Amino acid sequence: MTLKNRMAVIVCISVSLFIFGCVGAPQSVAQSGQMQDFTLKNTEGKEVSLSTVLKSHKAVLVNFWATWCPPCREEIPGLIDLQKTKGGETFTVLGIDVGESSQKVSNFAKKNGINYPVLLDAEQSVAEKNGIVGIPTSFLVASNGKILGEYNAYTPELVADVEKAIQ
Repeated sequence: MTLKNRMAVIVCISVSLFIFGCVGAPQSVAQSGQMQDFTLKNTEGKEVSLSTVLKSHKAVLVNFWATWCPPCREEIPGLIDLQKTKGGETFTVLGIDVGESSQKVSNFAKKNGINYPVLLDAEQSVAEKNGIVGIPTSFLVASNGKILGEYNAYTPELVADVEKAIQ
């Protein structure tokens, strides 16, 4: 590597580190330990805020997903079952579709029998604000906003954590 190439690499790395240091890396909600409040529209166009949902439930499973995502589609039957067996006054699943249109998500939800609220993060601002880098990503959130768990799939551990959270 020539001296000129080395200098170019050093300058690029230095500039990248400077910029990264100034803006900082997005902090995931799991790292902060608290879920940030948000308000999004559901598939019917009604605004729903996390803080309002948390006020009426002991725990909420906030699930970031998309219709095009195979692992997301795989976990939907489990989430439907979780909502059917555990959902109610103490618990709910809150699906947040990332980056898709209301029409597409609404049709998908109806076709697949999704029985929990689905919100639209078409601009991906809530996902970005919460440091979501891959989907599916779910957070089990207590009524005080504290993160009880982070999950990248529907698992027996997730179900056990929900059961503990709503006791």
